[in-house]
Amino acid sequence: MGGRSSRRDFLGAIGLGLSVVSAGCNTLEAQPDRQQPNWSVELDGMPARARSVSDHGLILATTLTPDGELGHLRFSGDYERLADLSRITTAPVVYDGRAFVESDGTIRSIPIDGGDPVRMHSGYLALGRYEPVVSESQLFGIGYNNEFEKYTVFAIDLEAERVRWIRPFGSMQASIATDGDHVFAASPSGIVRAYSANDGATIWKTHVGGDARLTYHDGTVFVATNRGLVALDSTDGTHLWLAESHWIASVSAVPAVADSTVYTLLTLYSTHHRNMFATETYLVAYHASGAERWRTRVNYGTPLTVTEDAIGVETMEEVETDRGNRRLKRYLSVFATGGKRLVKYDLPDRSTMRPLIRDNSVIVGYGNTVASYER
Repeated sequence: MGGRSSRRDFLGAIGLGLSVVSAGCNTLEAQPDRQQPNWSVELDGMPARARSVSDHGLILATTLTPDGELGHLRFSGDYERLADLSRITTAPVVYDGRAFVESDGTIRSIPIDGGDPVRMHSGYLALGRYEPVVSESQLFGIGYNNEFEKYTVFAIDLEAERVRWIRPFGSMQASIATDGDHVFAASPSGIVRAYSANDGATIWKTHVGGDARLTYHDGTVFVATNRGLVALDSTDGTHLWLAESHWIASVSAVPAVADSTVYTLLTLYSTHHRNMFATETYLVAYHASGAERWRTRVNYGTPLTVTEDAIGVETMEEVETDRGNRRLKRYLSVFATGGKRLVKYDLPDRSTMRPLIRDNSVIVGYGNTVASYER
């Protein structure tokens, strides 16, 4: 394939000998073929990946590494390098056949079907830790800007490939969401602001609690904080309800919404003593009214993917070794929306990207490998 990186090994339909260690899980034991990937691609020297979905595959980027690249991994397992880039800080964004990605503080546009990167006239504008969001032809993000010497909220016109507006935000990275008319941003200090998507004017702001991370769904802004899950009216910031907890040590990821359920990753004090060395992280499912539906223990800082009928997340379980010792083992688990685990895949290394649940397959990234498994 033209443009394919010569530094990569492409492994198709291999047997990694992955095993499931599970007590009383007859469904998994009856289907061991699910532990064999349909295909896998091993990437040399790439400690982390971020991904965005195109019509035919994933747009992958190495992050936070001097020697990196942007690539197109098709759902068949074929990989094509698109560009050599360094120090990418967040996932690329796909729009109208182009991938937009920040490298060394400069935003670049790269055609997916081939072509050289085009540097946008954005000055030094990093996209920050969290993925930006796109509404129609507008990209909204939060990242450091050297003109303001602090983090900013900004809008980029993806058709004109230029910054539309930019506003000072604060000194720390933050999460962002949009409903098309408003841009919502939550700072770790607990301030949530709503901006006009048209010109960046501040519409409302409110305080919700520390370590705040937000998402938007159907007229409501849901914010996970160290006080609990908060629901805000998107038009004026009115507090609708608070699912309060006094035992939240930290918020581990941006929440996600599907149907009438909000999913959050919360790290809780586990011994009823406020000791950061005695905490456990859970995936907690809340009804959109604020009532908790279910929870299950997961790995701290795990990537989270939510679809209409499934949740993919990295879990940790204590298993017994051949020598009779106990140790923690990593899995990529897929849960039904009611909380039942449908399948789990043995992970040889730590997850490095959000899993993709697509049709009858689950695509996961661990260590330097991206692999596709039967769902």
